Amino acid sequence: MLINTTKNYGVDKLKIIVYGEAGSGKTTLARTINEPTLIISAEGGLLSLADSAIDVIDITTDDNGQVIPEERRIARLGEVFKYISAPAQIEEYKWIFIDSLTEISQSLIAQLGKEYPERKDSLVMYGENNKRMKSLIKSFRDIPHYNIVFTALPSLDKDENGMRYSGIEMVGRIGQSIPAYFDEVFFLEVIEKDKKEKRFLHCRKEDRLVCKDRSGKLAKYEPADLTVISNKIKGIN
Repeated sequence: MLINTTKNYGVDKLKIIVYGEAGSGKTTLARTINEPTLIISAEGGLLSLADSAIDVIDITTDDNGQVIPEERRIARLGEVFKYISAPAQIEEYKWIFIDSLTEISQSLIAQLGKEYPERKDSLVMYGENNKRMKSLIKSFRDIPHYNIVFTALPSLDKDENGMRYSGIEMVGRIGQSIPAYFDEVFFLEVIEKDKKEKRFLHCRKEDRLVCKDRSGKLAKYEPADLTVISNKIKGIN
């Protein structure tokens, strides 16, 4: 019977979700990683990384550059999952950067709309959406060989007391449970000071934000740099 220890458990392979407004710079966080990274793009918008040289698989197009209809992109994502699970890719990449979970959610509901075209099946469809999205997220999260980063857009929700807070935008109610699936949940914010933009990550829960740091090693606010985040969690100076 193999017995491990809790010391440094989970710090070698980080599981992160970063959410923030469109244009806040979520995609460009991939540029702050100093280890081999593969981007899985569900948005087809990588102009912000045009001056970088990061490997990418775009699930909005096929290998010939033809646009894949939205309802077929989840199948394409399944192919990508098999690809990154193969030994050759496990040796090549240290990080998988999935951009974005919100777009993937839209693709899944488009697929389900084809599977459940009748209005009377809408409740079944949304129940199936929650089940499949939960399975999809956990499948990628639980690949043991990589650090995993998901990005997402924010939504405006209310808690049981009617207080508004920013959560994660997904089709259906599953967005409310997404933070429970990750060790690190960050909100990316941009502020302007002295006519300059500054980007930083909220790493701990606030009244209006859902954030967390299970490692306990991060400050409330950290620079928008995933290498800095990784090094702090792993205890690397």
